[in-house]
Amino acid sequence: MNNAGAKIKRISPLVFCFLAGIFVFSCGLEEVIVVSDPTTTYNDPLYSSSDPLTWYFSFKTVNDSGDSFLGTDVYYKIYNNYNDLNSQRAAILAVNSSSNGSAAANRMIETYSYQPLEKATGSDVVFYPSSSGERVVIRLKTYQNGSTDPDSAWYSFNAGVGTLTSNNDSPRRTNGKTFDFFNYNDTDDKLNVEPSSGDTDYYSNSSFSESNCYYVQMFAVGVATDPNTVTPSYSLVLNLGSVPIRKGE
Repeated sequence: MNNAGAKIKRISPLVFCFLAGIFVFSCGLEEVIVVSDPTTTYNDPLYSSSDPLTWYFSFKTVNDSGDSFLGTDVYYKIYNNYNDLNSQRAAILAVNSSSNGSAAANRMIETYSYQPLEKATGSDVVFYPSSSGERVVIRLKTYQNGSTDPDSAWYSFNAGVGTLTSNNDSPRRTNGKTFDFFNYNDTDDKLNVEPSSGDTDYYSNSSFSESNCYYVQMFAVGVATDPNTVTPSYSLVLNLGSVPIRKGE
């Protein structure tokens, strides 16, 4: 019995080390998801611009053929004070580096509650992978002025979201409302309403930077599915810019 006990004592440390080695080896094989990020903008507007010709977003989608890659998504946030917009945008971009992984996307979505842009059909605006990436144009509301700009002329200066190869659709907030906050064209006073305090896509400040004016900031981000957790993984974000939405314009 004593010999048997000694034998067990001699083997146990070996078994322990063997199992520990398997554990360490397995941990070392854990897959890290690297998601391709959008990098090119064709027009990144600034909320302080007074020229409606510039009030649209345009960028190139991600070209990624990976099995887990879902596409390029667009996120937005509405503000009534541009200091809040600038502060939160700066905080997101401060961690937008390859060494920080998806920290910028997580801060954008989880900390500041940016919401995915939707279409009138009720689905999120996700641009699926293509062989070369596609040019996207997003104009949040319709304006009345004429335009000779090729992107503006493409949409006849109307609200729209789409690519050169996909059908144009109307952009919507996550609550189904439009971005025509003041019902400028007098088309639908149920859909065209101002943001309300408590809306998930609206950061409300008791002090407006400008009366009857809101600002919309947007980002694009690559999205993939982590096969280990079946949860979304995000790329670095691309700053698409910001536009004003004023009463009477």
